[in-house]
Amino acid sequence: MAPLQRHPKDGFGSRYGDAIMYIHFLGTGAAEGIPAINCRCAHCVRARTQGGKLIRERNAILFSLQDYELLVDTPPHIGELLARHGVEHIDGIFLTHEHYDHVNGIVDFAYWGERVDLLVEQGLHQRLKRQGLLAGLKQVGFHLVCRQGVAVRFDGFFITPFAVLHGVPCFGLAIYYEDFKVIYLSDSSVELTHQARCLIRGADLLIANTPFFDRSGNEHLNVLDALHLKDDLGVKRLILTHINHHNRPHDELEAYVEEFENVQVAYDGMLVKV
Repeated sequence: MAPLQRHPKDGFGSRYGDAIMYIHFLGTGAAEGIPAINCRCAHCVRARTQGGKLIRERNAILFSLQDYELLVDTPPHIGELLARHGVEHIDGIFLTHEHYDHVNGIVDFAYWGERVDLLVEQGLHQRLKRQGLLAGLKQVGFHLVCRQGVAVRFDGFFITPFAVLHGVPCFGLAIYYEDFKVIYLSDSSVELTHQARCLIRGADLLIANTPFFDRSGNEHLNVLDALHLKDDLGVKRLILTHINHHNRPHDELEAYVEEFENVQVAYDGMLVKV
């Protein structure tokens, strides 16, 4: 499973070769991004001076599922990210939780110009409405109620939201195509429900939030947690994302995970074919 260059003749969502899906990492940072505002830590200083893969915008990911383009989360600058990476069509948006770095960009879709499915758990949908974030989407967004543990089908794909622990109600996502399974573990504590562990077990690919390298917390995994989870639950491949400036810089983190089989560190713009 390797990053790909997008072919200019292919629409981003096209399915060619032996691909099951494409996964486009639009942003791979945490709430503050890298470099963080007014931060003079060594990581942020390097990012400002060297750029490249050291730069991380807030987290957003696009799954191309045959004929369905599924965007997961809408950080405040989502319009800029979509333009930068040439994304011109989206069929659905799945929102994992209500923290601003994951949802505040949803207001931009009032100007999207196309109908978009909003795959949002009912309680989260109501909270976003009360905050006024969905007011401009009445003519654009079509709400599809998501329930944890209940699969939604798109052609040959199934997606199943599941609850994770993160201080506020938060949902990971299991994506199935025949016997192939991808797990997107959004902001999540290392403490997982039995349901979440069952869904992750044996996954072909786990995409995990890892803001920190080894620092423990109540609301996030760290890199060491994710590596342990891969081995503990028999996950075949692991991609680390949602990385903040307290973690190691991209090149150092990449060098560290080289000793582990089938582990990658995501970077902004990375396109993966599975």
